[in-house]
Amino acid sequence: MRKNLLFKFLFSTLVVFQTFSFAQNSFEKPRLFTEKEIKSGAKIEEESKFYIGDNPAFGSPKFDDSSWKHVNFNSKKVYSWKKLGSGKGSKEDQIYWVRYYFKIDSASLNESLCFDITQLGASEIYLNGKKIQSIGKIGNTKSREYKMKEKIPTIFSFSNTDVNVLALRFLPFVSNKKKTVNLSPFAISVELVSANTFIKNKVELWKEFNFYSMLICGIFGALGFIHLLLFVFYRKAIYNLYFSTYNFSISLMSYLILLFSEITDPSILDTYTFLSFLAMMVFGISLTGFVNTLFGRTKKRLKVMLIISAFIFILYYFSATSAASLAFFYLAFVAFESFYLIVRAMIRREKSAFIVGGGVLVFFLFIVMSILFMFLNKTNTIDINKVFGDDFIGYVLIFIFISFPVSISAYLAWQFASTNLSLVKQLDEVNRLSDINLKQEQEKQQILQNQNDLLEKQVDERTFELQKEKHKTENLLLNILPHEVAEELKENGSSEAKYYDEVTVLFTDFVNFTQSSEKMGAEKMLVELNECFTAFDMIMEKHGLEKIKTIGDAYLAVCGLPLKNECHAYQTTLAALDIIEFIEERKKSNPNALDIRIGINSGSLIAGIVGVKKFAYDIWGDTVNTAARMEQNSEKGKINISESTYQLVKENINCEYRGKIHTKGKGDMDMYFALETKKDDKIS
Repeated sequence: MRKNLLFKFLFSTLVVFQTFSFAQNSFEKPRLFTEKEIKSGAKIEEESKFYIGDNPAFGSPKFDDSSWKHVNFNSKKVYSWKKLGSGKGSKEDQIYWVRYYFKIDSASLNESLCFDITQLGASEIYLNGKKIQSIGKIGNTKSREYKMKEKIPTIFSFSNTDVNVLALRFLPFVSNKKKTVNLSPFAISVELVSANTFIKNKVELWKEFNFYSMLICGIFGALGFIHLLLFVFYRKAIYNLYFSTYNFSISLMSYLILLFSEITDPSILDTYTFLSFLAMMVFGISLTGFVNTLFGRTKKRLKVMLIISAFIFILYYFSATSAASLAFFYLAFVAFESFYLIVRAMIRREKSAFIVGGGVLVFFLFIVMSILFMFLNKTNTIDINKVFGDDFIGYVLIFIFISFPVSISAYLAWQFASTNLSLVKQLDEVNRLSDINLKQEQEKQQILQNQNDLLEKQVDERTFELQKEKHKTENLLLNILPHEVAEELKENGSSEAKYYDEVTVLFTDFVNFTQSSEKMGAEKMLVELNECFTAFDMIMEKHGLEKIKTIGDAYLAVCGLPLKNECHAYQTTLAALDIIEFIEERKKSNPNALDIRIGINSGSLIAGIVGVKKFAYDIWGDTVNTAARMEQNSEKGKINISESTYQLVKENINCEYRGKIHTKGKGDMDMYFALETKKDDKIS
């Protein structure tokens, strides 16, 4: 039984099956846990009652939570801060409450039960109004303690089959770097389980698992160290270096699995995750390096694989999710490549192929078979224990882990014997070889020269690649910042905010965007926004405006910075007229096209870079706020301009006076509709 559980745990990272439930839980519709479910572990999967805020009364079983929201934390959906409602206080101090209703059948009465809770934060657990457990500590910034789980939870029992109320007071873990609240599926997970089952299947399993993890870690770590020494003393055998890193990677992965099983502080999750990513990538690099060194006919494939791995490492810094996805495909390709090269070498009857390749192929074959048996066992197609016996899984695991190292050891023994035989033959040829020493020295010099040429070629290639990457970086920087600001940032390493006394700000906003989003759906709305904003970008470039940013469905641009432009108001108005024309044309061919409002204001402002990480170029000042008020007081398909803008464009643009309109925070303001350009307009 223990070996079967160990087998399932070791391969749980390879095969994952999840069942999603979206039933809404309430006092009137509690979930009934059967004895069978509780013994195997009944996970809470329904939509629980959820509230942002803190009140001691929330833990009472009689509290009326009918107005609370329903949230399913076991779905793949990540709940945003704004959608759930921020409540009062900062994200770091925000308390969440979750209430869940359930019943147990009569067969589970007076049985020892417990809640197996895994979380990213700190929590207090209330059962029927009584606090039964705390995981971590909810307090102020200095006193709070985040904890992922307790090894031994509180044990309790029920004497009746009435409706029970589970209330969780939860303080999520907030990353210090990103300042984001984790309400993902893994933020908190609750499972009602028999205490006997928990102790037998989890506590005892972890003890046995720790032993095997440390055993694997030690064995492969020792193998890695031995082969590293072999490489140090004989550098030509580069495969020893690859095999050494291969063993070190398995040792590190085994140790990380142990660390993950013992982790309690969520703040080090990112570190462990990176180390796991590093170990998996080193595993793939060492395997492809080892197989290509022994059986590859060219080094080009290995170079390409190493370059791809370096790219994935760099990508991890920018997007860990994307890097992990690419790493999965990378490892899959490495496995396929290794299988192909080994089979090809066997077909060609290479001496070392059947020794090394046999072990590698058996290693992959048994892994595939184990995954298949795991799948069949999960789907109840077969019972592994009944078909093969309780000890079968243990033997399979042992065979998997020793097959590859044993084959390598056999190869090294064969190579050692071959080397000794070769040395004997070489001793017989010493006299003859002494006559051609001079020629050999010349050949060595030529080899060294070739190596130098190769190194110079590699340096040139790396220099060219660096130039390409530098060009990409510069293009990316120019896509984020104005050209002058980007140049200043590259030359000085920083850019100071500047004051501009004569600029014009343009604000756009789509009419009834929320209602249109619900009608069209998020996917179609994103496509619509992308097409519209792309067209706006082209219009801004045409008229010399600098795009600042998009805020939801709003679009912000400015003319007159960072380079001064005397016609800033006129060019901004022309851009706005082009936007209106684009929207009107789009409505003719697209029934779902959105209407737009535009506001323009001229004046002074401050512009510069915000922050030091993921920085953005932004603008501030009353001119920006007034432009936003112009847009809010505009009408569908209209361009609303302020008095200051009107005075700058009245000679070239036909405008319609709207009178004084009351504006929030500004009072009564003169406003005009910009209609069209004058036929005889001329700019001096």
